Amino acid sequence: MIVRLFLSGARDLLRHPGRLAATVAGVAAVVYLCGLFVLAGTALDAAFAREQGRVRFQVYWKPGADPALIARQMDWMRALPGLVATQAFTPSQALALLGHSLGPQADLSAFAAHNPLPQTMLLTFRPPVAGEGFARDMYKRLSGVEGVAEVRYDPHAMDAAVAVGLVTRRAVLPLAGLLTLLVGLVVGGMVRLSMLHRREELEILRLVGASEWYIRLPLAVGATLTGLCGAGVALMALRLTQATLAYALDVPPIFFRLPFMPAWLAVALALATAFVAGLAGLAAALEPRS
Repeated sequence: MIVRLFLSGARDLLRHPGRLAATVAGVAAVVYLCGLFVLAGTALDAAFAREQGRVRFQVYWKPGADPALIARQMDWMRALPGLVATQAFTPSQALALLGHSLGPQADLSAFAAHNPLPQTMLLTFRPPVAGEGFARDMYKRLSGVEGVAEVRYDPHAMDAAVAVGLVTRRAVLPLAGLLTLLVGLVVGGMVRLSMLHRREELEILRLVGASEWYIRLPLAVGATLTGLCGAGVALMALRLTQATLAYALDVPPIFFRLPFMPAWLAVALALATAFVAGLAGLAAALEPRS
């Protein structure tokens, strides 16, 4: 009986292809707009995780510091939590790098005998999302190391990562509420219109003894399938949009990578849309008859 009702709901959809196409297009438009926000959030999260989500510290030792002590301190720094990359520079390496950055016309050979540059180390951290005080605490730890003359870092990278994380988290609930409301309105209107057009047929079913669940469950099933089809169309449109934008943006001098949403998120979006559509269809089908 349950399988028959499900098949009946699917057949009822195909009886009115124009109405089905209009409803699927409405659901797809809603999911597509919300999916664009998800794509933008995914791209920003990836970009900030790759670049701005990292905090870099430049550690400078005092001139003449004990090399053995510096080596032990570097080993300790490489074991710090959240560290993702390190790069150490001896005074001679730093001088060579400085000469390379100044160009071939720069002559720094006079500083070879008495190199003024200190031993340095570049530390790259990926701090916890909620750790607004991470950079400050790490700066204090590194500055307190014996023999360290100066520690530099850019606090704006941490602020940007935290800000993007807060905006993304605060926008999730309003976006989910908007998606639920719009999908419910579109699919609920379709079910009400279907019941209106089939009023005489439904009355005949009641006269022959059909239960209300037998009459209305196929409507809810049809609404669920409509939501699933709309989400599928929206995801295909989003994939095409992502591929087009990724090709257009990943060129010099932009080099901005636009990844598609994770597979689990795409599946969750489709199932959530189908669930909301099914609930809206069931609610519309269970409305008291006038």
